[in-house]
Amino acid sequence: MRATRVMGLLAIGAAVALACKDTINIPSSVEIYTATLNGSNERPTAVTTTATGAATFTVLANLVSWKVDITSAIDSVTIGHIHDGAADAAGGVIVNLSPTPTGVGFSGTVAIGSATVVDSVLTLMRAGNSYVNIHTKKNPGGEIRGQLIKQ
Repeated sequence: MRATRVMGLLAIGAAVALACKDTINIPSSVEIYTATLNGSNERPTAVTTTATGAATFTVLANLVSWKVDITSAIDSVTIGHIHDGAADAAGGVIVNLSPTPTGVGFSGTVAIGSATVVDSVLTLMRAGNSYVNIHTKKNPGGEIRGQLIKQ
């Protein structure tokens, strides 16, 4: 019985692969946003740090999904959020990214998840008035930050 299920799943997988033929059909209703995170983007005062990161967000209807990677080591991540605010301003938290707390010298994926959001969050993102902020023990106000930019 188990072998039958496995063979069935493999057959379905092969059929899907053949149907795709090296093309990816992303629905036109999906929006993609990215952010490059570093200390010089922090507001109201830039932070001196060697830590950097990259974030990718997708939006489909009111579902926002994210992946935030630390690309150059960071020490002791505590929290992370999407905030409202233009590139030159600090603003309030609008979505909690629930990053994994880290230790010293961490690199890799620190937050991955999704949430259903209210329309006002999407309005801020679409207007370029939202940013990603990763906070650490050393910099509880935020160590690296990046503005969300629609791709």
